[in-house]
Amino acid sequence: MSGSRKMMLAMLVAGFAATPGAAQTQEQRYGFNAIQRDDLAGAEARLVAQRAQEPYEPSVLINLAHVYAKTGRADQAAALYRQVMAGDNVLMLTGSNHQVWSHDLAQRGLERARQMASR
Repeated sequence: MSGSRKMMLAMLVAGFAATPGAAQTQEQRYGFNAIQRDDLAGAEARLVAQRAQEPYEPSVLINLAHVYAKTGRADQAAALYRQVMAGDNVLMLTGSNHQVWSHDLAQRGLERARQMASR
């Protein structure tokens, strides 16, 4: 595995499975709990605040992009997905223990955002 690839644990929108302890803090920090409850306004507020602290954190950017896409802001979502793709491609672990590369998630999200924008 190349040195540019880093391992990172993050709770993502896809495939959530409840986990106790420290992961609960990550779920809250990265807006997952609010997204799961369909509290998109709450998720957005949490993620915007977290982005101020971690402006390049893929979990923050991907989840905020998801919220933007779900609330009809495909252009803003696409910009965040492109920001993820401009950064390091990091291995992320979903709540259901699926490993996925940040660039793969961002590329899929970008494609969905483009489809939404063309409607």
